[in-house]
Amino acid sequence: MSSPQTAAGTAPAPKPVGAPFIGLYALAMFGIWMSIMLPASVTLALRISQIDPEGKNVSYSIAAGVGTLVALIANPLFGRLSDRTRSRFGRRRPWIVVGLAGTIVGAIIIGLSSSFPLLLLGWIIMQAFVNAAIAATLAIVPDRVPAKQQGLVGALSGMASSGAVLVGVFFVQWFPTNILAQFGLPVLVALLFAGMLVAMFRDDQPAPADIGPFDIKEFLSSFYIDPRRSPDFAKFLVALFLVACGMGVISTYTVYLLQDRVAPPEAELPGLITLAYVIPGVVATISAPIAGWLNDRTGRRKLVMGVAALFVVAGLIVLAFATTVPMFMVGLILSAGFGTGLAYGSYIGFAVATMNNPGTAARDLGVVNIALSLPYSVMPFIAPLFLGESGAQANYPALLIVSAALTLLAFVPMLMVRSTR
Repeated sequence: MSSPQTAAGTAPAPKPVGAPFIGLYALAMFGIWMSIMLPASVTLALRISQIDPEGKNVSYSIAAGVGTLVALIANPLFGRLSDRTRSRFGRRRPWIVVGLAGTIVGAIIIGLSSSFPLLLLGWIIMQAFVNAAIAATLAIVPDRVPAKQQGLVGALSGMASSGAVLVGVFFVQWFPTNILAQFGLPVLVALLFAGMLVAMFRDDQPAPADIGPFDIKEFLSSFYIDPRRSPDFAKFLVALFLVACGMGVISTYTVYLLQDRVAPPEAELPGLITLAYVIPGVVATISAPIAGWLNDRTGRRKLVMGVAALFVVAGLIVLAFATTVPMFMVGLILSAGFGTGLAYGSYIGFAVATMNNPGTAARDLGVVNIALSLPYSVMPFIAPLFLGESGAQANYPALLIVSAALTLLAFVPMLMVRSTR
């Protein structure tokens, strides 16, 4: 992929990046993802169980849904603002700093909250600002990384996402009753590594000086991709959305599936929650770079994403009938391990291969994040229609099977993509 266009024409293609830059970029993504993925996957559910034990399913569905809606608005919006920023510090670095500052505020509010409304406020702030940092950091890939390395760097970002939960879950074990530590330590990790990336990325360029005003039309365009102008990119977005429907249900309901469906003794629950994230997390962390390597080596992005979808479907079906710990773990390894790892390791490379306007890289990747994140909002909102009652009486098999069917539908738009194999 070429580098962003300027008023003077097309800028030279990015030069190859070395191991120090790639390693630090992966660590920065690891920290940023940990600051939001650990709460989204584990600690938010545990905190809501403490604040509202009787209505935890409904409260968690509201928090997960509202938080993800905020994320899917904030990510492309901040991405659009990043594309247009003419700061002397560049267009990506300022938004990484602003995003992390807001994430700290949200984490503090959640940690100090004693009611669900206050917790929800902190979660909204946290989701909004961490997505500013995510949008700006992801845009560094098309800005700074040449096409032949984008699969690898994108895969490392996916690996960082999986590894973030894998490592972060130990914070829950080490500080089982300290909510501020559970939310705050991941944010400190993000500050450390993202701060180092900001310091290294000194050649971050500002937006072109002749860029137009940010009016209502520009604002609305932050959330829309014209399928007539970018047909393959639009098909990819639909396919990613459908695959994420399965991944979103697994991520959102892992803790409650274990609590209510498998129902282990209460004393064993903390250790099993750790295993439920560590074991699939290891598998996903290994699978993601393999997916990126296959993308760069073979160029067969549809095949890699298709295999990821099949693993997600297989895991969902196993989980639908799992009532024992071993069967539950097998389902998670297939879906949250191999499926999520391969998907996270290939989706950025797939996205960049179908994008046709490098001058709006951050905006486009923000819309990609909508496709990836929206199911994490939609599925919790519609889940009560299938779950029915809360607790052990909830109809989890119905929810999981519907999610598997939606994931299978991803093959329809995916196979229609023509710009990449």
